[in-house]
Amino acid sequence: MAAPFRFDRTWWFPLPPEQLWAVLNRTDRYPSWWSWLREFEAEGFEPGTSARCVIQSPLPYPLRCSIRIDEMRAPRSIVTTVDGDLRGPARLEVQPAADGCTARLVWSLTPGNPTLRRLAIIGRPAMVWAQDRVVATGVHQFRRRALLPARDLRL
Repeated sequence: MAAPFRFDRTWWFPLPPEQLWAVLNRTDRYPSWWSWLREFEAEGFEPGTSARCVIQSPLPYPLRCSIRIDEMRAPRSIVTTVDGDLRGPARLEVQPAADGCTARLVWSLTPGNPTLRRLAIIGRPAMVWAQDRVVATGVHQFRRRALLPARDLRL
């Protein structure tokens, strides 16, 4: 079994938690915010719902996943279970901070299919690089495409 891909990062956003949460709730807009999101279908943004997505990593393979919302304490936290090409728990924690809020994203995901598990044995450095690149690009695009228009609208 391949070792989990662990991720734990925190970012500051220039909005109070309630406004950031309102933006995150706009799941219908996710494909327009993130260039690496090839397909996305969500049942909603509440406990018990799921989303299915295809993520195009910088490596030459797409990742097909489902994300089930297990627990939500709006506007503070969301706990999910990821299944498919990646499997494991993930969570987002939003906290008030000076002039805005912080968002902490944490996950521990293992490859969910045999091909990715084999690739993870020899290609782990490239896979970690791809994970970090997708997240960095995603945060940058979220700030530019989702938050700036939302801030202008005064949610």
